[in-house]
Amino acid sequence: MVKGNKAIPHIHLKKHWNPNSSQKGNIKVWLAQPMKKAARRRNRLANAKKAFPRPLRALRPQVNCCTVRYNMRKRFGRGFSTDELKAANINATFAATIGIRVDSRRKNLSEEGLNANVQRLKTYMSKLVLFPLNKDKVKEGEATAEQCQGIVHK
Repeated sequence: MVKGNKAIPHIHLKKHWNPNSSQKGNIKVWLAQPMKKAARRRNRLANAKKAFPRPLRALRPQVNCCTVRYNMRKRFGRGFSTDELKAANINATFAATIGIRVDSRRKNLSEEGLNANVQRLKTYMSKLVLFPLNKDKVKEGEATAEQCQGIVHK
């Protein structure tokens, strides 16, 4: 016997694999994990094809990582600041409807970061094709009928 307050010996009890035993469900296995991973990938690709002309994700700004260790790296931020949107002549409420993320709390600390993100916005807007809500009344900035026919839906 163990005397005093000492460690309990590691008694490795037998696992109950038999489903007919009194203690069934003791073992859980993930044998279908590789198949589920492949199925998730197939579903992602199918959704990407379904939404083809549209971008898969909203446009996010490029920001610097925090701390001395990572400050040379760039990553995607939460959303564009109001200064960046103003410099690119985009309204914040309109930006949210055309796939541009907006973060009203973000501040620009450097001129280089501001210019890089404004350039990102301008290139996005140059490639963007807005389908008109009403085909009879096409507003400014929306695609004409010829431009809409040029886009191939998959």
